[in-house]
Amino acid sequence: MKNHKFCPLCGSILLAKKIDGLDRPVCLTCGWIYYANPLPSAVAFVLREGKEVLLIKRGVQPGKGKWALPSGFVEADELPQQTVIRELKEETGINGTLSHLIGVYTEPTKMYGNVLLIAYDVKYQTGKPRARTDTVDAKFFPLSKIPRIPFDSHRAIIRDGLHRNRSNGMNVNVLKSKITEATITHTKLFYKGSMGIDSAVMKEVNILPGEKVHVLNYDNGKRLETYTIEEKAGSGRIVLYGPASKKGEVGQRLCILSYASMTYDSARVFKAKVVTLDSKNRIKRR
Repeated sequence: MKNHKFCPLCGSILLAKKIDGLDRPVCLTCGWIYYANPLPSAVAFVLREGKEVLLIKRGVQPGKGKWALPSGFVEADELPQQTVIRELKEETGINGTLSHLIGVYTEPTKMYGNVLLIAYDVKYQTGKPRARTDTVDAKFFPLSKIPRIPFDSHRAIIRDGLHRNRSNGMNVNVLKSKITEATITHTKLFYKGSMGIDSAVMKEVNILPGEKVHVLNYDNGKRLETYTIEEKAGSGRIVLYGPASKKGEVGQRLCILSYASMTYDSARVFKAKVVTLDSKNRIKRR
């Protein structure tokens, strides 16, 4: 430790002690541990009309005279969401509204140690960019002419912010539920077209009564789209009703699929519910 620190609880001098593989100041009198946590900062990513990114030329260190995103430290009495709007106004004169969180990043600095950056997408509202607190310039740059930015975290925020904006509003259909190797137990022609499934199996894969499903027959290659009907839980019943009954016979095996529409970003992390059934339509594998 370069400087002695004193315990805020008992006033004793803190001494270095290795904890979890790191040297930390510890009070040997009462056991209090000093954790040197990163400073939290909020960063504004402002994209105007999908073509221009707002940058500021820093008037202070670190990165004095270099271009960067508007940012500032979170005060003790505010939330990061408040900080980002305040700093945007103070540094550029721009008024913005919070859209969504882009991500959380870290940046090592000589002045402040590790800085924790909480980056938000902020929608431009009003104002003309101009130099204000801690800046010597502020302007919108076309995406093809973004100047060199010295901070790895800011470059990553721009990359992720652009990706998020490009994917916003785009929905994709992805697999939500899958029942494999379901064996047909009954068929019934004179009935409204539908697919009967043991309700316990439906619950396991999050398929609702009346939900649209895509049914594929392993044995004859036929496929159909219909809606679901609950059969008694634990009965093992897999039933083709109505015209669907012409697509399969008792004993044949089916793959039953359902889909959901969601945003691109949600689809990237979504995991479908999948089960495999045994010959009696009991869940064999999840």
